[in-house]
Amino acid sequence: MQDPENIIKNSEADTEDIVDFMHEEIKKRPMNRRKFLRVARDTMAVAVLFGVVSCVVFSILLPIVNNVLNFGSETTETVTFPEEKPSEELTPEDMVENERKKEATEQREQISRELDSLLDEKIIGIEQYKRISASLQNLAQENSDMIVAVSRITADTDWFNDAYENRDTAAGLVTKKTDTNIYILVQSRRIEDAHRIIVTFHDGTEAEAEIAGSDSITGLSVLSVPSASVPVGIRTNIKEAVFGSSAKNIITGAPVIAIGSPTGTLGSVIFGNVTGADDNLQLPDNDLCRLSTDMYGSGDATGFLINLDGAVVGMIDMQYRDNDIPNMLCAVGISELRPIIRRMESGSTKSFLGVRGIDVTNEISEANNIPVGVWVTRVEDDSPAMAAGIQKGDVITGFGNDDILHMAGLIVKLEMTDPGQNVTLRIKRRNGASFEEIKVNVTMQ
Repeated sequence: MQDPENIIKNSEADTEDIVDFMHEEIKKRPMNRRKFLRVARDTMAVAVLFGVVSCVVFSILLPIVNNVLNFGSETTETVTFPEEKPSEELTPEDMVENERKKEATEQREQISRELDSLLDEKIIGIEQYKRISASLQNLAQENSDMIVAVSRITADTDWFNDAYENRDTAAGLVTKKTDTNIYILVQSRRIEDAHRIIVTFHDGTEAEAEIAGSDSITGLSVLSVPSASVPVGIRTNIKEAVFGSSAKNIITGAPVIAIGSPTGTLGSVIFGNVTGADDNLQLPDNDLCRLSTDMYGSGDATGFLINLDGAVVGMIDMQYRDNDIPNMLCAVGISELRPIIRRMESGSTKSFLGVRGIDVTNEISEANNIPVGVWVTRVEDDSPAMAAGIQKGDVITGFGNDDILHMAGLIVKLEMTDPGQNVTLRIKRRNGASFEEIKVNVTMQ
């Protein structure tokens, strides 16, 4: 391969020879038209040839010149783009599939973010649960001052005929405080055949109690402790219970705290919820409601249920428990017990009629063509109701001059009636396809 400089020199020499030749020809003789055109054509050919040679020389010398000018600098890499092949072009199906993959990726990222958020909320929830648990514990502690230990003291003798005392203890509730007495609600069977009844208050102070009133149907009693038997400072700290509502639409599903002796040990506490409040205990002349819970305790449990306001909503009574779930805590609704408690505090006695019944509401009346009132489901043996001729299936619609629309109304009338009093009841009794009204006279016991 020839040296570029020699190529350039040769090209220049050839050009000069051509020019000299043309000058010489011009000097020799004048040029005619045909000859002029031929000379022009040859000149153009030479020019084209010169241009081609120049381009070749420039392309050969350019890399050499660049290397000289950029000596010592970093070498720049040439970026090449691969030629797109027809097979690599995206079809509409491929585009849709790519969109699906993109959406799936975004969805996974969104799920990941939500999981992280849930984990953060779970951590916060644990802290909240700790605060809630502490609040519930404080609430139970604050209301423990209205709970007392009621001990039944019985006398007995041992093998050597030496006398000694037995002490059986249950939880009681301070229902009322006056200047003269402190009243305490307790189950009657817990003080049955007691030689003495000792009440131990929250701070450990003991005082002897007497029975102020009892209700044989519900099996409840109210004790009275003379206020003078308790030191003034201690008496001030004794808390009187506040009663809440155990109405079905309010209490069902509500969180509650079992205090007293729900596990069989005084001072124990259980947290839970009321799961049901629709069971009528079907006691004579009563419409007590059973509260079921999701809490489990002792079969010998005593105590009370309080709501989150610290109000008493039920009295634990395991004799009404479900046989299928023997350790499930159950209670009697406090709303139905309040008039009984107040009557026992005063030492009065409710009149006894001797019927068990259920409410005939407007809806039941319209659906079954039965009069609104109290449907008698059972009449107690040797009761005033049986003596008056009241039968199962009768509907009690009136008491004296007042209408009776439900069992609660009948109970209120019985609370206002003295034993031995004569009253007139209006009864609707079925006669074929209809009911006819009759009136019966009843002497209350």
